[in-house]
This record gives sequence, structure tokens and C-alpha cells, in this order.
Amino acid sequence: MGNEWPSILRHFHEELGYTVRAGKPSMGYQLFYIDLSSWKLRLSNRTPVIWVQTKDLDGVNSQHVMESLGDVLRERNLTRQIVLVLVDGNSFPLFRHKTTFNYNLVLVGAEEQKNILHSRRPTGELLDIISSQVPISYLSPYETRAPVTGSRFFGREHEISRILANPDSNHAILGIRRIGKTSLLRETERILLDQGAAARVVYLECSDLLSTDDYIREVVRKLNPRELPRLELQKYVFFFPNFLERMSKQFKSKIIFLLDEVDNLVIMQRGDWELFRMLRASSNKGACQYIIAGFREAMREQYMLDSPFYNFTQEIRLSEFTRQQARNLIVTPMENLRVRFRNEEEVISRIYEETAGHPNLIQYYCLILLRHLDRSGEREISPRSLIDVYSDEGFTSHLLTSFMQNTENREKALIYALMLSSAEASLKGFGQEQIDQILHQHGISLSQKDIDETCSVLTLAGVIHRKGKEFYFTSPVFTKVLQQTYDLDYLFRKVKEEGYDRV
Repeated sequence: MGNEWPSILRHFHEELGYTVRAGKPSMGYQLFYIDLSSWKLRLSNRTPVIWVQTKDLDGVNSQHVMESLGDVLRERNLTRQIVLVLVDGNSFPLFRHKTTFNYNLVLVGAEEQKNILHSRRPTGELLDIISSQVPISYLSPYETRAPVTGSRFFGREHEISRILANPDSNHAILGIRRIGKTSLLRETERILLDQGAAARVVYLECSDLLSTDDYIREVVRKLNPRELPRLELQKYVFFFPNFLERMSKQFKSKIIFLLDEVDNLVIMQRGDWELFRMLRASSNKGACQYIIAGFREAMREQYMLDSPFYNFTQEIRLSEFTRQQARNLIVTPMENLRVRFRNEEEVISRIYEETAGHPNLIQYYCLILLRHLDRSGEREISPRSLIDVYSDEGFTSHLLTSFMQNTENREKALIYALMLSSAEASLKGFGQEQIDQILHQHGISLSQKDIDETCSVLTLAGVIHRKGKEFYFTSPVFTKVLQQTYDLDYLFRKVKEEGYDRV
């Protein structure tokens, strides 16, 4: 290592225990990667660091230096990442040439590096510099539209541990849309890859694999593409089980399949179950382990005696976060972003209650708060700050879209009927007999089994929750937004016209 590394990286690596790796030079600059994932921000275990040495600054004006750094970002495909730039000199002239394109560059000059090295809180000093140069809404780990892993993965550590601690069992991750199923699969994949299982871990997004042929071709392409030409000459029912056993023997271990969004595949397979019977057989022979993720169809098949899913997996249901999980998701990133709380417990309680603990909505909520702070320049969140969220059209749209996407007409009909039954419906509890009576009053007749299943889905979706024998609306904000946005009588008529008993 010697003098080949910047002194600040040597200090973080040798004295503070951060993992630092040297990368290949680019445009004459030395590159490094530091693991800042423990900060739980939008900084990964491979946060890029560009070292601008004294020789790189000699005789070169600031504009040309920044243009050169921009080319490094393009060449290494770093334009969407936060990149630290260690400047062995005065970094302030470079700030004048920071454009919107490269605002994710964090410039750390020689004086700032010196201050970090001599500080009693070097990690905090570096965090202060980063959060002062990057908009905190961008630096935050909150993500509402894509799966997350690593430093941005929160709250499902217990579920990950269950999966990793039981390599001889198959697992079914069940939950509504946007509850974190794909993130859980991807985080499991990341950990397995870190453990050296890359060759035998296969992640498949199954929503477009609607036939046995599609699935088998994709698996062969992932595990041994050289055998693809043979597929046209084989009967899959004989070839595929043999192929999986051969691959397992080749890797001297089970092949681990992570199957995401299996519901459409289940629908297409329902009847002869040819593919899923092959998967079950490969698991029984010890060649494969399956970790699948789905919602309605996967959940339903778990309890069908004639289904290949019956007793095939250990069920892992993802529901809303606990209060402690929500607290970690809210507070940890905010503290690292140098955001203060006034009346912290009240803020956390209101966010938790108004999002019903749904992790996606919590993140959306926090992201709106951070965007407001970016615009105002403030760094404090108080109960008054939460008023801004209620008026945000994006949040209310996100809240209602989540409900609409996660419910079918039968569930919508039940919710609309309950809300139409009483002006105080959002505060009341409803027993199943009362729910049945309200539905009958609105011209809907459901069996006890259908009511149970409907309430189960709505509970999983975080719309209602159960206390003893009664069900309550989980979030007062949801009912308020629904009432203010829609004509409930109209919505109720529409779901009845479309068929409230559609499954």
C-alpha cells in the first residue's frame, strides 16, 4: 500500500476498519472504492473515489480538471453514483465549474482532508462534507419505485436469516405489491454472491415466463448456454430433470433458484402443473433449492391439497413494518444526513400511523420531507413539517395507487361498503357478522370463506388490521384521502357492475 494510497484512505482502512480497494486508473487518475454501506445512505460497498494529485493540477485550469473528471464518470459509468474526489490542493476553484450533470461529485480538498485526519470524529467530518455538497433527498437511501439491496435494505433481516439458516428448505415470500418481496430476493442474492455462490445462484423474473418452454430455456441459458442448441431435439420432461441433476453435481452443491413474480406462471401452469412437478422433483432429489416470491396465486396454492405447492415451501409473509423497524428506517438515514428532529417520538408515531407501517409509503413520506428541506435549506423536521406531506399530490396518488393495485373488486367493494355504512367508519371496529350484514345491505352476498379471504388480503395489504374479533381501518389518512378524492357511491356501483366476486 505505502504511499500509493491517499493518506485519508489509508487512515480509514487501517485505523477505522473501512474496506478500501484500489481500482484501475482512468484518464490518468487513480481510482479506489470504499465500503460506506454501513452509513445506510445512497452509498454502496463500492463507493468510487477519484484521487486528483498535485501533478494532475499543475498547469491545468479548474474548468479542464472538471471536464476531465466528467469524462472519467462517463468512461466508468459512474454518472448516476455519488463519487468522492480527493483533491491534493485547493478544491474551491473547482466548485465554480460543477454543473448539474456532475453535482454528485463530492470535492474534498487538501485542507478538508487534513481536518478529517486530525478530527476526533473523522467519519462524521466526511459525512458533513458529503451532505453539504449533495442534495439530501438524493443522498438518502429512500427508494419508492425499484428494489434495493445492501446499504439501502431495511427491516427484513429476520426473514433473510430464516432463508440463509435453512438451506435444505424451500421458501415462499408472500406479500402485496411494493411490500419488498423483490428487495428481499435481491438482498438474499447479494449475500449469497458475497459468500461465493455466484455460479449456482439463478435469479429469474418470472412474469414474462408463461410456459414450461420459456422457463426451461431461460434456466439453461443461465446455467449452461452451450446446451441451448440441444433443447430443440429433446423432450423437456426428460431433459430438464437430468440437466438440473448434472448441474448440481458439476457445482457440487444445490442450485439456488430465486423466482420472482411467479403468479402469472402459476396461472399458466394451473391444471397439468408439468413445470412445477419437475421443480418439486428436483428439490426432493436434493439438486435444487427454491426461493419464490408472489402474491395471490402463490398464496392460494399453499393450501391446495392437489397443488405441487402444498407443503413445498416454508411460508414467509411480508406485512407492514413493526414500529421499531419503521423507526430505524426513518431515524438512521436522517441522522446520517444531519437532519434533526423536534419532538422525535411524535414525528415517528404520526408517520407510522399514517402510513400503516407500509415500508414503501414510509419511504415516500420521508422522501417528500427531505425534498422540502432541500428547497428550504433547513435541516429540522418537526410535527408541523408533516403538514406538507398531506398536500403533496404525489403522496396521495401513491397511497391510492397502492390500494388500487393490491386489491381486486371484491376487496374494494368491502372497503367501500364499510366506509359508506358510517361517517365514523374509520374509527369503528367491524366484526365479521357486521361486515356480512353491511354487504347484504348493499346487495352483496359472500360466503364465510370469501369474507375470511377478503379480510386476510386487506390485512396483508395494511388497509385493515385485526384486534380480537373485530377489524379496524389501519390508517386514518387512507380513509380521508379516499373520501376526498373519489365519490364512493360511484366507485361502489362500478365494482358491482364489473363483478365484485371476480377472483
